[in-house]
Amino acid sequence: MREIIRKEGDAFLIGDDISIVVLSAEDGQVELGITAPPAVSVQKREVYEIFEQIKQFNRKSVSSTDLDKAQNLFY
Repeated sequence: MREIIRKEGDAFLIGDDISIVVLSAEDGQVELGITAPPAVSVQKREVYEIFEQIKQFNRKSVSSTDLDKAQNLFY
């Protein structure tokens, strides 16, 4: 991981279309503003990890028989 040092009001780019701006930084906390195209999902890592755990749980809890029944609904 690379460390990029920025101060309040500074920005940096990721690729051509994602911009991250340091809105404020005080008392060890940083507030960021992120601009990205609608097709790019921007989430906190902890939220992303929770959704991934839910998806894995759902995949494990659905049997192949259930999937076959669900597919038959569309044919």
